[in-house]
Amino acid sequence: MLIELRIRNFAIIESLSLPLSPGFNVLSGETGAGKSIIVGALGLLLGERASADLIRTGAERATVEGVFDVTDQPDIRALLDARGIEMDDTLVVLKREVAAGRARAWVNGSTVTTGVLAEIGRRLVNLHGQHEAQALLDAEAQRAILDAFGGAAGDAAAARDAFAAVRDVRHDIADLEQRTAAARKRADYLRHVAQEIEDARLVEGEDARLEEEANRLENADELRALGASALRALT
Repeated sequence: MLIELRIRNFAIIESLSLPLSPGFNVLSGETGAGKSIIVGALGLLLGERASADLIRTGAERATVEGVFDVTDQPDIRALLDARGIEMDDTLVVLKREVAAGRARAWVNGSTVTTGVLAEIGRRLVNLHGQHEAQALLDAEAQRAILDAFGGAAGDAAAARDAFAAVRDVRHDIADLEQRTAAARKRADYLRHVAQEIEDARLVEGEDARLEEEANRLENADELRALGASALRALT
């Protein structure tokens, strides 16, 4: 159930917070009062096509936010879980933002695609126009209606839970396989390093001798010049 609709810089609306009560709510007003704009904002929130023309003149972006109480809709929690969206209580918050050249959407603070927003929105609101009933065109909604008609809603929920459990197990398996592959790669590298150390045949104290030789080689030109000078002095 939609319990609050917040609109900012949408069409001619600068800022509006519209709380809704349980049961039947009516928006009334004369022509041009903005009733259709509110419905249009709700449609945008549910995933309808966004356009920069919707932004109020002089504003940089338009936002629409809806707060829904889904206490009586356990299927919504399952849908959010399936999409990896967290839900801490019985509230779901949808948000849509439109700016010049781009549009963004969020569900409970998580960024989502317009498709996911529309998928969730269709389960929360059914907009009826002159020739449309959007939910009846949605395959998920059709299955839900069929399950309810056949008394299989409980079985459908159990199937969703089982599928979610299988998905989680597959995710864990993939994670373990990735970690195993990384461990094997690390082991191969360490074996290669160990072999190089063994092939080097290092002996105790060799590092000091090599450092002394390196210092001597660094001064080779100077030593050669000094030797030549000494030879000339002796001859």
